[in-house]
Amino acid sequence: MTQPLLPPVIPAVVFEAVTTALYQNRWLTIGYQNAAGKQAEYRVMPLGLAQQGPRLYLVCRFEGYDNERSIALHRIQQATVSGLGFTPPPEFSLERYDADGRFGFGEGAKIRLSFNITKEAGYHLLESGLSADQVVEETGAGYRIQATVVDSAQLQWWLNGFGDQVWGVEKVAVH
Repeated sequence: MTQPLLPPVIPAVVFEAVTTALYQNRWLTIGYQNAAGKQAEYRVMPLGLAQQGPRLYLVCRFEGYDNERSIALHRIQQATVSGLGFTPPPEFSLERYDADGRFGFGEGAKIRLSFNITKEAGYHLLESGLSADQVVEETGAGYRIQATVVDSAQLQWWLNGFGDQVWGVEKVAVH
């Protein structure tokens, strides 16, 4: 469970430029300020928009790179649609990007996660599992959960949120 938050403000001119470039497959020049406050100008190939909680993210390729990144739309301070078009990479799929856990602030690496959780804190995992291959073993103190998941900062935050109701966390890389 998370605390509901209001969505950050996205200037209308930025949203319009981003969606126009996305729709028309045009390069986008952006002025971006990261979470640490560093400002820089980039040229990006916009590939998709996704919402995570109250925030919108632009999935894009930075000029000169061949991998996708997601950037917070509200941190784009200005955006200009280029006259130069591009052909979207045929191997890119927004659905697969999401399924790889990229919006959970990870790099898509899957792990076999195992942990113990108290019955009170973990009961919801019997109703809504972490993965299709989740295995639950009832123990005297609670449950031992095993599941294949994407390793991400969001996963770690989620586990940490249980405090001492979760213990014995093990992560093993899945190849």
